[in-house]
Amino acid sequence: MGRIVMKFGGTSVATSSRILSVAEIIRSRLHQRPLVVVSAVGVSFKGESKITDQLESLAELAHAGKPFDSNLEAIRTKHEKIIEELELSWDSVASTWELLTKAIANTNRPYREFLDEIFSFGERFSSRILSAVLNNKGIPARYIDVDELGSITDQNFQDATVPVENEEQVLAGFRDEERILVIPGFVGRTPDGRITTLGRGGSDYTAALVGAAFEVDEIQIWTDVSGMRSADPRLVPDAERLEVISFDEAKELASFGARVLHPKTIEPAMRKNIPVVILNTFDPQAEGTTIRNERIKHGKVIKAIASKTGVIRLDIDSTSMLGASGYLARLFNVFAKYETEIDVVATSEVSVSLTVNNSRNLDKVIEELKTFSNVSLAHGKTIICVVGEGMRHTPGVSGRVFSTMGTAGVNVELISQGSSEINITFMVDDKDAERAIKALYYACIS
Repeated sequence: MGRIVMKFGGTSVATSSRILSVAEIIRSRLHQRPLVVVSAVGVSFKGESKITDQLESLAELAHAGKPFDSNLEAIRTKHEKIIEELELSWDSVASTWELLTKAIANTNRPYREFLDEIFSFGERFSSRILSAVLNNKGIPARYIDVDELGSITDQNFQDATVPVENEEQVLAGFRDEERILVIPGFVGRTPDGRITTLGRGGSDYTAALVGAAFEVDEIQIWTDVSGMRSADPRLVPDAERLEVISFDEAKELASFGARVLHPKTIEPAMRKNIPVVILNTFDPQAEGTTIRNERIKHGKVIKAIASKTGVIRLDIDSTSMLGASGYLARLFNVFAKYETEIDVVATSEVSVSLTVNNSRNLDKVIEELKTFSNVSLAHGKTIICVVGEGMRHTPGVSGRVFSTMGTAGVNVELISQGSSEINITFMVDDKDAERAIKALYYACIS
């Protein structure tokens, strides 16, 4: 019989009662010999800070040599409360707590490297707690720490990747383990042993890596919604559930704002042709969304809409672009130099428009770009992406999308279409985003 991976997000393990629910969901699937991946403890009430955010604040203070005792105490208090309610002992996480205090003291290293090790403890605590709960319930479980996981990454701290050639090393020593393996998501190690993280939401990526290494039958992503929707339900409450979508569609939606899946998740699963299923921890019997490695066309040309707000647009122009080779390489090398990610690009003979959603190092990027180009910025922008396998080779899709925007009175500023031909991406003002998405949904999907 095949196996499954079950990844539980932060909201699924935010409280003691939710952790108990997760344990029962795992029990219900013991016949599928699950491999369990866990995110850090999430938010249990509005206004509460995520453990990952608390760890980041702690790391900033510690690395700067500022007092951090209150931050450390808040993290301990949160976990102590959960442990006490679960009738566990602090001993179940004591060794991990000791490792955290040692890591905090080791500030003589680059900040990003330091932060990654501190970040790792969110998932390490939650995984230890869940493992202890399973054992208390008579479900034999084995916690896997980061040094046993075998996720050997590159050295891109904060957003590390496991090279394809290293994927087979993931949990290589645990192929015959009969106990439930409880694995911290989000974390890895460089070849020389330094802890890395796989980017925000990287627990999904860990789940896919584990699934690929074990060649499981299915990777389940347990979250707080019943699958993916055709639009953000906060904007379009009656947006329909997507029963089945392709990997290509899921990648586009994840890259442009769909919050239930991390974009990197797709790659290892896609290579091994493993379905990914999005399920709801709070409603385990509800149907979710299945993502498959095949083109899935239904009656609707456009299947879903995703968006990303708070985006910055850069307009770059220079007469030296005209008829010149190497200009774009020079331009993009500046962004690479300062590790600033680009989302969408549109070019003409003498200008380039592009978007970034992270202002970190952006002042340095602009300063260097201005040595050979004119640069202007526009804040408060939203990227909207319409996606569907049915868009391939279907005439009139772009016309329908942009005529809908015209009818809704929404100004479109930047247009891009990927080579996959299953998406059209464009930009609008943040203030127009909700109106644009609703108009598109009711004109093209509902």
